Amino acid sequence: MRAARRLAGTAAAAASALLSAAATASAQTSTGTCTVQPALASGADACTKARDLFAFVMPQVGVALSGGNPVLGEGGTMGGWGKRAISLRVSAVQGQLPRNTVPLSVTGARSDDFGAEGTYVPVPSLDAAVGVFAGVPAGLTNIGGVDALIGVTYLPDVSEGALRFAPQNGNFALSYGLRVGLLQESSLVPGVSISAMRRKLPTVTLDYLPGNDSLTVSNLAVAANTFRLVASKRFTLLGLAAGIGRDEIESTAGMRGVVNEGIANAPVRSEVVLSGLRNDVSRNTAFVNASFGLSITRIVAEYGWSSAGTIEQTVNQFGGKRANDSYRYGSLGVTVRF
Repeated sequence: MRAARRLAGTAAAAASALLSAAATASAQTSTGTCTVQPALASGADACTKARDLFAFVMPQVGVALSGGNPVLGEGGTMGGWGKRAISLRVSAVQGQLPRNTVPLSVTGARSDDFGAEGTYVPVPSLDAAVGVFAGVPAGLTNIGGVDALIGVTYLPDVSEGALRFAPQNGNFALSYGLRVGLLQESSLVPGVSISAMRRKLPTVTLDYLPGNDSLTVSNLAVAANTFRLVASKRFTLLGLAAGIGRDEIESTAGMRGVVNEGIANAPVRSEVVLSGLRNDVSRNTAFVNASFGLSITRIVAEYGWSSAGTIEQTVNQFGGKRANDSYRYGSLGVTVRF
């Protein structure tokens, strides 16, 4: 639940800033797919800030979703049909969230500093590798083994104060992929594999309801295509693994805000709609795993680094931090082989 609250806090920080933007911008249609009714002033600043916040926050969620090793502590393939490994983990990125409430311009978009505050963005998941093909014998190892990769990501319903955070079609999302062994681990040979996996978070709706205003971020979806090259070696009690890879992260959403404010001493109900929010980033990653335990059950810790993607220029600032910057992440979990 603590991890869920941190993730909800990530969404709440962005939601609060978006609603702050909408509060002053009871305005006309801005460029793109941003619309504001009634048309009493410019809504360009509100919608620009919404896009900048989405670009700043969502890559961090994508890094936590992607993680490092597809199955913690594992580098080679399982060794054939009927052999399995299951890993229960929580991954978290050492991220940054906006911290300042900024005034809004009603005459056009302008640059403001939202600031940034360090926090951890967590994602819990259950991952499994199932042996499909043992590979071709080659001396002390096998080459070309194949595993099916399956994962489940969980997000709970969260309701705290003015924030409601609810998955739309269930609390679980399925991830899937394939791992091919270059070397199967043996007493003298390390395990080496390449893999591809499609990871997803449950699609959620975020409602932020302060006072008589409201903000709904709907169809908020995050998915990542992850590609990995991993090597590992297990000893009696200690296991080590290291890998590199590439992540292709995509985030989509739509935003609708209703603000009840006064303009020229007259009460006005304003509605801001920003559809088609989308963020696509590609990032390189590198990670190491260390595991401890018996041959069947191991406790595994992971530490990784996700490089900066193509830096997206934003109109607004975030305390010197950049959208799509580099981040460090970690995972802690238990892996069972059987």
